[in-house]
Amino acid sequence: MRVPKVLLALVVVAGLVGAGVLVYDATRPYSHPIKAAEAQKHGRGPTGPPSYEQTTDPRKDLFGPARVVDGDTLRVQDVEADLWTIVAPRLDQACEKDGKPWACGEASRAHLEKLIGGRQVACRPEGPPTPNGRWLGICYVADAPCQGDEGPCESSLGSLNLAQVRDGWAEDFEGQFSEDEEIAQAQKRGLWAGRWERAAAP
Repeated sequence: MRVPKVLLALVVVAGLVGAGVLVYDATRPYSHPIKAAEAQKHGRGPTGPPSYEQTTDPRKDLFGPARVVDGDTLRVQDVEADLWTIVAPRLDQACEKDGKPWACGEASRAHLEKLIGGRQVACRPEGPPTPNGRWLGICYVADAPCQGDEGPCESSLGSLNLAQVRDGWAEDFEGQFSEDEEIAQAQKRGLWAGRWERAAAP
């Protein structure tokens, strides 16, 4: 009985695939299960260095009580979190108001403390990863952690970032809240009530 050519070709192809699988299995590097588990535990792939996603943006959502470091920085869950796209005066910076120096850096920090009022804060990463590895994002007064695009962090409208700019206690460095900054300047709110040294690039 003659075997059809198509059937014969399928048998040959199946044999070649099977042989290839056997060769690969015999020659691939052996990964010890304990070492693979350790690699997974420390954020690396099973046999190699961290993946691109893991190394470029290790930031996580933050939630809990916040300590105000200065007018654009919080400390949440032992992480120092920089408020994205805004820059406040340095903590020791002095500005001028009514012809007299005043501690505008301390005033900016005090305003951020007032906004939080001892409540919990939820933060989510925003903007590109920073070259120095610092946490950068948007923070909110909230009763629950951020949940992606839902929950208490769904937009920047209720953020502490925006509030600091809107009330005149920080500069909008990247143009995200430019309209609110213009209004604060026009109404001489916060820092704009006097003269101060504009922020340098963070």
